[in-house]
Amino acid sequence: MIKNAFLIFGAAALLTACSSAPDKTVETKDAQEVNEVAEAVDVPAMVEASTVKWVGFKTYSDGRHNGTISIKSGAFKVQGEELVGGSFVIDMNSIQCLDLDDEEYNGKLVGHLMSDDFFAVEENPEARFEITSVTPAGGTEVGGSHVVEGNLTLRGITKSITIPADIKVSNGKVRVKTPEFAIDRKQWNVMFGSTGIEGLAKDKLIDDNILLELEINA
Repeated sequence: MIKNAFLIFGAAALLTACSSAPDKTVETKDAQEVNEVAEAVDVPAMVEASTVKWVGFKTYSDGRHNGTISIKSGAFKVQGEELVGGSFVIDMNSIQCLDLDDEEYNGKLVGHLMSDDFFAVEENPEARFEITSVTPAGGTEVGGSHVVEGNLTLRGITKSITIPADIKVSNGKVRVKTPEFAIDRKQWNVMFGSTGIEGLAKDKLIDDNILLELEINA
């Protein structure tokens, strides 16, 4: 009896300890106003050289999947040698999973991500990120040279997020690359398998936090 109790306790501890999901997310708040910047120059995004990387996790195990989503269009706004704004469109129909070699299983996972359970791609084929402010990091340990605030639209819901980024502007070229950062998918009403759903078995729970990493070249 005591042995069984230890086994049950050990299994429960293992389920809790094995998750590699991030436990912190970036600041999220209501959408912010986008201010027009006078005399800013539009620098078109090079979509073939830009991408969004994603990682999703199981909540109580080490299960995870990763992949990419393509940038469809966009442009940065540059004033002199400073990035002052911009926006880009994400093609949600381009979701790919990179860690599953089984073609059938891969297709099922991607199809599920595109379904109403997750990103409702048929009704919302595009996501969007629009920069509202760019601030030098000023030596603070944010993981990048700048702090970027912008409105992220998913499933038709727009929220403002604040993320770190390394930004380089030189000779008419712009490169914005973020370290990995986490968003809470519930903020955009992506609720399937969420920890907020009662009665769902632990092995079915999908973590609320999604890791993203952006690289946009223009």
